Amino acid sequence: MLAGAGDITFMRLAPVGLTHYAEADARAANALATATKQPRSAFVQRAKHWLLKRQYTGCRAYFARNPEVVAVAWNGLNGTRRVFMDAAKDAGNKTLFFELAPFADRITIDPKGVNFANSLPRNVDPYVKWAATHAKDKDSWRALRDTIAQRKPSAAVTVSNKVLPLTQPFVFVPLQVPGDSQLRIYGGAFKTVDLFVAAILKAAEQTPKGWHIRIKEHPSALPFVKDAIDKAGVDNVVLDNITDTFEQVKQANLILTVNSSVGLEAMFFDKPVVACGDCFWAIDGIAASARTQEDVAQVLSRPDAVTFDAAARQAFLSYLDACYYPKISKPENAAIETRIAGRDQNGFWDACDERNSA
Repeated sequence: MLAGAGDITFMRLAPVGLTHYAEADARAANALATATKQPRSAFVQRAKHWLLKRQYTGCRAYFARNPEVVAVAWNGLNGTRRVFMDAAKDAGNKTLFFELAPFADRITIDPKGVNFANSLPRNVDPYVKWAATHAKDKDSWRALRDTIAQRKPSAAVTVSNKVLPLTQPFVFVPLQVPGDSQLRIYGGAFKTVDLFVAAILKAAEQTPKGWHIRIKEHPSALPFVKDAIDKAGVDNVVLDNITDTFEQVKQANLILTVNSSVGLEAMFFDKPVVACGDCFWAIDGIAASARTQEDVAQVLSRPDAVTFDAAARQAFLSYLDACYYPKISKPENAAIETRIAGRDQNGFWDACDERNSA
């Protein structure tokens, strides 16, 4: 993807430095707080903080000496890669964050960050305005639906004893990997899978008669939900790790998630979606939000009341398809160059607009 953008230098080890920068301590603390592996002792925590601080100062000094260099990182939300990117931003250098998109052969390339940290607008108006001018085929995004498939399980599969048919009305709750950075950083009130499951089980009694809640554990996670359901003694919550994720999405009446990519993918099946954490796609008219235990209970008490604006969602998904997620198999220099240039602070890059209006 970067081949046509200029010379590329891989930094396998972050430089370290002793220069004083006012932001260094806070940047190291943030990087440590979001690290995938948390130190188990106070000593290791202090040592890790010291190292991240030194890495920040080393990177910051490097970018100060090389203001034309663009900093590139995969994900960039955790640990060393976070201080690397923070140092570039603080020095005034351009940045590019990469991440696989939720769709096959697509990738995220964003000058600000990935997931909730990306540069996309958080209201529907820019997407609707863009679609009115540039989306020639307003339904072309639907082709992405054919690329959506569940991940293969890597853990033992369990299912609760009570199996209810997919033909009954139900709320589908796809869980994420425990420790997922999406949860730890952007989970809001539900920063762990356990907290989210506990909230679902507590609010389950609010579900209307005839409805049930269907939970599926992430295929890479060790199972624990069956025991939690049994302990809670709720009779309208089912664990179904067997049925294909997107078969459950297709049959569900509502999708409820913290911030799993399944929430975004469910939109391609025209399903109402509720996000309980921070998501770039949890925009009024596109998806609903339930940020607290009380909000979750309210949603489950009236699951059929959750709706979305079909035209707004169509515009949003059209933009993601046509512009935001470039194809990996067909790299375009414009996809890199315009993001580096940062011509549009909302993330609506000029090359995308021009290409779709040509």
